[in-house]
Amino acid sequence: MKRKIYLILIILSFGLLSAGFINNTQSENQNSLLLKDKHPKVDWTIGCTECHEEITPKVFKDWNMSKHGQVGFGCFICHGDGQEEFNAKGKDNGCLGCHSAMEVNFKKTKVKSCFDCHNGHTLKFHN
Repeated sequence: MKRKIYLILIILSFGLLSAGFINNTQSENQNSLLLKDKHPKVDWTIGCTECHEEITPKVFKDWNMSKHGQVGFGCFICHGDGQEEFNAKGKDNGCLGCHSAMEVNFKKTKVKSCFDCHNGHTLKFHN
């Protein structure tokens, strides 16, 4: 009788460990997809704002209320077009197109990117 209980406990323990490993792997895969420089597959007939207003409402709201959002500064300037080029985190060269007078020599600073100080969507200083 004790053998059956131990066997059941071992099987349950193994099952729980396996389920946790599988779930953790799936979470890591989802997180790595968000961090990779490849945009998830979407309906490209829908614009960035229409999709992100629904999919990531906080990000959309932050951007929409920022100075860039108010003037219709497109997502593609920082993130690329999503098909040929996609940068999950904005690239500094997108900033320099308009803000070249504010270019920083990052080799002489502790920060390595405009986004180390500026929030990427609200653009508020000191992230």
